[in-house]
Amino acid sequence: MTDDDTSCDDTAATPVHDAVAPPPLFVLGVGADGLDATRLAELLDAVAGAPNLVIMLLLRDRHLLDEPRLRELLGPQSSLLLAPEDGDALHPGRIYLPPSQTLVTLEEGRLRLRPSEEASDHGLIDSFFVSMAHDQDGNVIGLIMGRFDGDGTLGTAAIKECGGLALAVDDPSLHGMDLRSSGNPAAISDDILPLPRVAARIAAHMQRHHRFGHPAPVGVRNGSENDQLSQVASILRNATGHDFHGYKRATFLRRVQRRMQVVQVDTLEQYLEQLRSRFDEPLLLFNDLLIGVTQFFRDRREFEFLEQQVIPRLFQGKQPGDHLRVWVLGCSTGEEAYSLAMLLREHAQTLDVAPRIQIFASDIDGRALAIARVGRYSSSIVADVGPERLQRWFVKEGDTYVVSKQLRELCVFSQHSIVKDPPFSRLDLVSCCNLLIYLDAELQNRVIPVFHFALKPGGYLFLGNAENVSRHAKLFAPVERSFRVFQKIDADSRMHATFPSSSLGLDGHAPAANRQQHSVSNALVRAGERIADRYAPAYAVLDEHFDVLHFSSQAGRFIRPGGGAPSLNLLNLVHRDLRLELRSALSRAEADMTPVQARGIQMHEDAATLAVDLFVEPTSDSDVPRGYVVLFQEVEARELAELAPPKDTVSDNAHVQALENELRMTRERLQSMIEELESTNEELKSSNEEYQSLNEELQSANEELETSKEELQSVNEEVTTVNGELAHRVQELAHANSDLKNLLESTQIATVFLDNELRVTNFTPAVTDILPLVESDIHRPISNIKLHVAYDELQDDVRRVIRTLAVLDREVENPATRARYMVRVLPYRTVNNFIGGAVLTFMDVTPLTRAERALRSSEQRLRTLMEGIPQLVWRSLDGGRWTWSSPQWSSYTGQRDGESLELGWLQVVHPDERELTLNAWHDSARTGGLDVEHRLFNAAEDGYRWFHTRSAPVLDERGQVLEWLGTSTESDNLRRLQDEQRVLVSELQHRTRNLITVVQSVAKQTVQTSHSMPEFAGRFDDRLSALSRVQGLLSQSDNEPTTIGALLRMELDALGAEPDQQRIVVEGPDVALRKSTVQTLALALHELATNALKYGALAVETGTLSVRWDVVSTNDASARLVLSWIEEGASQQRRDDRDQAGGFGRRLIEKALPYSHGAQTRYELSDTRLECEIQLPLTSLHER
Repeated sequence: MTDDDTSCDDTAATPVHDAVAPPPLFVLGVGADGLDATRLAELLDAVAGAPNLVIMLLLRDRHLLDEPRLRELLGPQSSLLLAPEDGDALHPGRIYLPPSQTLVTLEEGRLRLRPSEEASDHGLIDSFFVSMAHDQDGNVIGLIMGRFDGDGTLGTAAIKECGGLALAVDDPSLHGMDLRSSGNPAAISDDILPLPRVAARIAAHMQRHHRFGHPAPVGVRNGSENDQLSQVASILRNATGHDFHGYKRATFLRRVQRRMQVVQVDTLEQYLEQLRSRFDEPLLLFNDLLIGVTQFFRDRREFEFLEQQVIPRLFQGKQPGDHLRVWVLGCSTGEEAYSLAMLLREHAQTLDVAPRIQIFASDIDGRALAIARVGRYSSSIVADVGPERLQRWFVKEGDTYVVSKQLRELCVFSQHSIVKDPPFSRLDLVSCCNLLIYLDAELQNRVIPVFHFALKPGGYLFLGNAENVSRHAKLFAPVERSFRVFQKIDADSRMHATFPSSSLGLDGHAPAANRQQHSVSNALVRAGERIADRYAPAYAVLDEHFDVLHFSSQAGRFIRPGGGAPSLNLLNLVHRDLRLELRSALSRAEADMTPVQARGIQMHEDAATLAVDLFVEPTSDSDVPRGYVVLFQEVEARELAELAPPKDTVSDNAHVQALENELRMTRERLQSMIEELESTNEELKSSNEEYQSLNEELQSANEELETSKEELQSVNEEVTTVNGELAHRVQELAHANSDLKNLLESTQIATVFLDNELRVTNFTPAVTDILPLVESDIHRPISNIKLHVAYDELQDDVRRVIRTLAVLDREVENPATRARYMVRVLPYRTVNNFIGGAVLTFMDVTPLTRAERALRSSEQRLRTLMEGIPQLVWRSLDGGRWTWSSPQWSSYTGQRDGESLELGWLQVVHPDERELTLNAWHDSARTGGLDVEHRLFNAAEDGYRWFHTRSAPVLDERGQVLEWLGTSTESDNLRRLQDEQRVLVSELQHRTRNLITVVQSVAKQTVQTSHSMPEFAGRFDDRLSALSRVQGLLSQSDNEPTTIGALLRMELDALGAEPDQQRIVVEGPDVALRKSTVQTLALALHELATNALKYGALAVETGTLSVRWDVVSTNDASARLVLSWIEEGASQQRRDDRDQAGGFGRRLIEKALPYSHGAQTRYELSDTRLECEIQLPLTSLHER
């Protein structure tokens, strides 16, 4: 529906341009798809080269038409063809051909190019058309050549909205394409022309625009021109049924002027002639008058209320098979309908089971509905639709957004007039925003009951923010008046809506005025004229409902309209004597679609009787809607004679047949009269119901008057009460003045009141110690009074406060007494919130200043103390919310000033102890202190160290906690020493237990191999000595590991067998031994060395001992220590003794080492030779 004008229509009329002014630059955008390349070249050849015309080619089929091909077809004009670049200015007379898959826009007279985000060229036409319409205003021409599946529809509307010219081409090379389909932008263009006429039309438009400016000049300053505008509105009303007499005058004038440019006329008188002579011009002007200004989620607060409060109620009680029906009136280009669709769909998706949603969107503007059906909108909707909804419900194509298929399927768009057409019914919600404001009170009273009828019980009505239904309080109750949402009331059954109606024809169809479209009428009239040329000139052209579209001038004598409501149905208009035969003929023509004749019908006219032949023939043209042509032919007397049979052939049977025919016709006429009577009765019943409804309304008005009378009486009583209250207020005011006077005299606060001129108006007695004021100083300027305090800025401060209304504080001193005062200057506000001056108060703050200085000194000493100690010091509120931390804290943790405040200090606590620390803080209120150990981050070491944190509360005189004072002391070294002590004690206990176990085992083995107590004592002593040496070596090796070489030399040195590289050879690399291995291995080596000295090779002078070891790699990528003990040269007798004495050492080698340490051993003893091999895995060993 119409709304406020857009920015393109800012002035009512533009003066005529200077005749010598240069011609304005025009931009011609050519959107082509499906057109033969040769035909496009013919058009360019005809329009190219104009000095004030720039052509932009927007080709959707670039694979069929490349630049070389176009240059070849243009011939000499090919030099005008340019490939634009981003930022290029427009050059007159040039043809621009942008690259493929590139979006072109026009911004401030310069071309902007950017790659298309889609692989297709969708949005190519709309992007350029919209941008050039906004940038060049009315100096633009849009030319549509082909079908674009909606691309170009938005741009064509933008061009027309800003006063440009929108044309479409109808060419044979388009292969019969339906240019008037709703998805084609040609459907809303100004004109559809054959290709040869396009160039001339463009040239004429540019010439007229240069001559008369934009828009065409039409004065409206005298009465005759005002009458002409009124005549335009009258023609529109008669042709379309829509009355624009009360339409906004400036807007009406601008739209008329634009149509004058399109049809190329200069004056209103000429345009009136166009309206009268061209059947389609009233409809075209009507379309231009419908300004569709709307947006998504317009009046956002109202839509939020709908989303949160109303839409959930619509779904209540709905079952899966139910329907949720919504009617959006005046939907324009569909934004409001799609907005409601989004809200409904989003709420439905939150439900487990949702009903089916149906949205009926209607408007009388077919052009706007064509855009709504396509659902393509410019990128400006980003400001109205949130990014989440934009991504969810729209698909971006170029610079445009297209509604998703899911959303589009919810909406049904139809051309519908609430004033003329029957309403939808069984609706849950009716949205009629900004429509009622264009209807007068009478139409509103007819429309609002229609809404009531259309809604289900409890249904909701949503209106614009300037609309209301307060005059229909019995039909609707406000849900939220500020948001214009109302709910249907189940009104009295006697209240009925006045539906759109006019007299129905006997065929039951609605009158033609509700459906007539002049573009269809013209086609039917032209077809009727061709058929009528074959017959007599008296004829009428009918549409498919038998409504008259056109009369010939001779048809008047056969027309006799009946009484009652006006109708265009021919069956109601034709002479009553012809009505039955005409009805029969039309029925047969409608059924068979063949011509039908009815001859010799008698028609009584005054005192004469005429014979009339009727001819009914349906239209046969395939390119026009179905209709009928009815011809009336009066039969001459001689023709009647020829038709009549000879008298001598007339028999009684023929006479009887004629009487029967007459009786049949009489019965049919009687039946027709009965039907008409019944119809009249129904109309009378309807009128009676309307009168009853009017009576109800009058009764309601009477009740309202009675209510108003009671309200007036109540107001009178309220006035009396107010008078009594005023008298009481006067007494209260006098009492308040007395209180104020006593307050000023008794208060110890020195106060001075000044007016806007800085004159004293009042003061308290306490101010005399500061200003020497007396009663006579009232109304004296403050500048005339000498102050006892040093306050030279007094007047400047007062003026600043009066000007800025900001409160000002300043501390001043009495030089004589050294007393200090806090001066506060405030604006003086009256009870009516006017600024009447300023108020000065003087507070003696001398004791407070001294206490503050002492406190500041004490605080400085405490701060120096806290910042000087090595501990990290801090202050906190309850719950660990720090208010201060010492510099040591920032230096140690690396936190900057302020980062530790509140709970920021927790960031430097080790993550593992944060929860522990917070729990300790929570318990501190109960325990009366904080004591926790945790790790804090050390910025210098980039690691954590242990701290012992303690805190104690600072209490006030009532024992309430003011704050917490705490320190964090480093305890990392202490914890490390304590851990080392625990490890040392544990190691000593472990070693002692192991040593005792070894001693027990050695004693047991020695007892088993000894034959006497002295022998046991000697052997046990030797083995204890070896064990003691091993323990000594292990104690020395706490810092240095024990090696296999050191262990061997220790044992051999203890027995007096030092290696000499001759008899005793000991060699191998230094290999560190595991402590757990040393003890067992040392005992085994001790047994081998003891036996070698007593019984083996070292017991004989010629014997030799070779001990070698090395590290050997194994197949599994690990390493082993391989030790070889070889004795040679022993005697046979010594061997036997060795067998008896060597059992303990052999068991150590063959059993203890493999069992305890995973060793592999080999022990071989012959007559004069001993070979022992020990392989120890090098796990936890390493070569030094």
